[in-house]
Amino acid sequence: MPSIQLSQILIKPNRQRQEFDLVALQELKNSIEDRGLLHPPVLRREGDNFVLVAGERRLKAISEIFDLGGKFTCDGKVFQDGLVPFNDLGELGHLEAEEAELDENLKRRDLTWQEHAAAVARLHALREAQKQEQAQAILADPKATALDKLIASAPTAKQTIADTAEELTGRRDGSFQDTVRKEILVARHLDNPVVAKAKSADEAFKLLKREEQRQKNIELAKEVGATFTVEKHRLFNVNCLEWMAAPENAGQFDVICTDPPYGMGADEFGDAGGKLSGIEHHYSDSYESWQELMKAWAPLSFLVAKPQAHAYVFCDFDRFHELKGLMQAAGWYVFRTPFVVHKLNSGRVPLPDQGPRRQYELVLYAIKGKKQVTHIYPDVVTVSGDENMSHGAQKPVALYQNLLQRSVRAGDRILDCFGGTCGIFPAGHTYQCEVTALELNPEYYALGLKRLADLRQSETLDIFN
Repeated sequence: MPSIQLSQILIKPNRQRQEFDLVALQELKNSIEDRGLLHPPVLRREGDNFVLVAGERRLKAISEIFDLGGKFTCDGKVFQDGLVPFNDLGELGHLEAEEAELDENLKRRDLTWQEHAAAVARLHALREAQKQEQAQAILADPKATALDKLIASAPTAKQTIADTAEELTGRRDGSFQDTVRKEILVARHLDNPVVAKAKSADEAFKLLKREEQRQKNIELAKEVGATFTVEKHRLFNVNCLEWMAAPENAGQFDVICTDPPYGMGADEFGDAGGKLSGIEHHYSDSYESWQELMKAWAPLSFLVAKPQAHAYVFCDFDRFHELKGLMQAAGWYVFRTPFVVHKLNSGRVPLPDQGPRRQYELVLYAIKGKKQVTHIYPDVVTVSGDENMSHGAQKPVALYQNLLQRSVRAGDRILDCFGGTCGIFPAGHTYQCEVTALELNPEYYALGLKRLADLRQSETLDIFN
């Protein structure tokens, strides 16, 4: 068995293993001293040098033995004074050497997730290079048949993620492919501080995806912001059902965020303990009216939404499950539980003499297709009320902003089918989205026009400041 001085072994810096468990290393050292070295390190020749292919942990353990003046046996022979036995792979080509190292380290050693991801990426690149080399050899071979050359040049001759997954795990299933794909991707970004925060390859992949989307949103906002104005918004004094049923409005909106009647008889409430005097509901809020309206509205909401869309629909506690059923029947996937809106400085008192003051409302959240959120936010939203504009169900602009931030990106299109005071306009404008609001009542329609006028004035002031 050949041997070499430990100091003459070249360990290249691009090896997968970068971290070593000190306890495990001490255990390996004790084992080598007590029972001998069972498997010598594997070296390959590279010019005048011997380069380590496999066995870096063994070399570290041997180095500690020598530092303490110790010795060990291997194959019945005693080794000391810096002399190390090894297995010689000869002068391998680049691809063969890469394969030998990966085979030893990737499959037989417990690496950190970063090292494992880097090794998986290297293995995939190695197999790609080997298949390319094989294909080139066939194409250059004068004895190869036309069929051989056709097969060698076909896309199926290339290394796939499924091929690499099968080699590593014995499985080609989608989940195994996804794991390999994620590791290959994150391996390209191991020097990224975002990736450095991760505790696993899966977490690193999610962080990268979020960072990528954040950068896309920033670029999109820059692009849209250069031309975005109040004139992008639209307000219609119409019956929402008739407007939504028009063929030209089908598949137009990324997000529907709206506050329909609750069907809880709010138009017959008292003055709410004196807090909401002078405020009226200019529509019937009976259960029967609500039911008739929402049975027609739910399928139309699915019709006007894009293939990938979200919907946020305010509703009463007693109506949530019925509305959920209507939305699901229309084609939406409805989140099992509602969002809860906690209103700090507002709320009705349906029983002024008995109380209490109601300070929360519910929002149904629905998904069409598989539209992703921009970020994970809590399902409890705490907001303060705005200055009231004489609407019995006015919602704060900050509440609309909170809901929209979960779903929209600059340039998206938002629909509010029950505009009311149209707080949706300043909320959507914040995110550089195009807002369409529908309002049947002329008085509330006028409040929506005022919202747009205020935005336009604000935009004009920005230009001259």
